[in-house]
Amino acid sequence: MSERLMELVQAVSDEKSFVRFLQALREDCETHERDCPRRSYIDCATNQHFETHSTKDFLRSVEDWAGPGGDFYEGRHYGDPILRRVATMLYVGRNYRPEDRPR
Repeated sequence: MSERLMELVQAVSDEKSFVRFLQALREDCETHERDCPRRSYIDCATNQHFETHSTKDFLRSVEDWAGPGGDFYEGRHYGDPILRRVATMLYVGRNYRPEDRPR
């Protein structure tokens, strides 16, 4: 699913394509919640499930990507539409920040 989500992120160019991405992200989250045994972080990571298991961790990852020092925060978008940048931000929320990954 992760590859399909990234393809959908890259295809975001307007509101309709953004909503298609949101639907796929929600479906990915639902699949994760239904199928992932959540035994360990490494199980989730290797199966390309959501690594973040809480809203707090998801939002922390999103904020980290969008925060100071990043392209989004600095207003650099390299010609990408704003909705694609927001889709990217939501996509990266699936994964822990490197410093939050369990060891």
